[in-house]
Order: sequence, then structure tokens, then C-alpha cells
Amino acid sequence: MLFRGQYFYTDDLDTTEAFAHVLLRFRQEKGLTHEVLAERAGLHPTTISLLERGKRQPSLGTIFLIATGLAVEPERLVREVRKLRPKLRT
Repeated sequence: MLFRGQYFYTDDLDTTEAFAHVLLRFRQEKGLTHEVLAERAGLHPTTISLLERGKRQPSLGTIFLIATGLAVEPERLVREVRKLRPKLRT
């Protein structure tokens, strides 16, 4: 989430929520627990949980780490987020 002054930018929320859905789907498709993905990505399991629940917005570096942990290209995660965002706005 991003706050600038008094204004809340909903695009950031849409992106965060979309990433949460993508991360959850990829992790489940690969049959990984939070703990296993976190270990592979070099992150804490709580970070994975927060990202999947849309409680934390990932940095670019975190997206790269997660992609490594999932054995996918970072571009694939971003592409899936871009596909999902319009659906979240309706």
C-alpha cells in the first residue's frame, strides 16, 4: 500500500492483491508450503504469508527472490499480475 499525503492510491492495492493471488496459485501448483518456498527464496515464511494475504507489497528484489524460489522467471509473475489486475477492478 502506498500513501501520499492524504490520498490513497488504489492501483497499488490492485497490484498487491493481484500479486497475492498469483503467488498463492503458483505456490499451490508447485505443492510448496510457506516454509519451503521461503527457504528456497531466502525469505521468512511470514513474509510469504503476508504477501499471499495482500498485507505487504513486494519490492522488485522480493519478486526476483520469489521467482527463484518458484523456479520461474520474474517476468512470468509480473505477466500474470498484469492479466489479473483488470479482473480485480470490476
